[in-house]
Amino acid sequence: MNQHISLDQGRYLLFLDILGFSQLVETKRTEEIYAIIDNALKTFSRWEKLNGLFKTIYFSDTFIFYQEPKGYGNWAFLDVYAIGGMILSALLAEGIPARGAISFGEFEVKFDATGRHQVYFGKALIEAYKAEQREKWIGITILPSAWHPYEAQKPGIIDVLASERVWSKRDDGVLLLNPFIKLLDWYSSALIGEVNKPYSKWDAPEFPNDIQGFKFIRDQAAAYAARNDFTSAVAIKYHTTERFLEVFSGNSFTNGA
Repeated sequence: MNQHISLDQGRYLLFLDILGFSQLVETKRTEEIYAIIDNALKTFSRWEKLNGLFKTIYFSDTFIFYQEPKGYGNWAFLDVYAIGGMILSALLAEGIPARGAISFGEFEVKFDATGRHQVYFGKALIEAYKAEQREKWIGITILPSAWHPYEAQKPGIIDVLASERVWSKRDDGVLLLNPFIKLLDWYSSALIGEVNKPYSKWDAPEFPNDIQGFKFIRDQAAAYAARNDFTSAVAIKYHTTERFLEVFSGNSFTNGA
């Protein structure tokens, strides 16, 4: 975890990797790979425009969604995890599995002396990269460096939001983010007429993305199970993620979704 973070100099960032990108490059046509990347960048660009305070850096299979103005703020923490979840949901809805981590700390973004090359580096980036690489699922983790400042301002809030199924808190202090916020309690809302059909149109694009993203995880896990594949590196990611979502979120995801 980042040590001795200067709150007025830190930045929030989401480090997100497309999983299985090497296989895509080896098996897909150039136009197909470009379309995947282009669709992903459109999702990031949408939130850049809607939010106005975050920017995106892209290279190869990696996206860095970072807070442009330096300094801690409650708004930045709330924005980065909420937007991160909706970005992941949108990618999954397109059949693009991804894994990431959210951190807070030193992150510099500058141009070199010629003004031609963008230079970026920092402890927050290294921390998020290492954390993302350790995980064996499809999802986003929120590191203690990211949520500790928020908890310090609002003691007990992390556990409150955990009880509301925004995330699950692991024993090591890492939060496992629920990317399908729009699916929470949707079924009870639908029963009393607050969710209009067709579902593909209601609260678009977030709610339809959640439905399609969750379906993608379940379908992939089922396909591996049908082949009796429960232990390969890729299969484990889908089985672990499906189990997390079902246990963590209860019936609200599975009732009719």
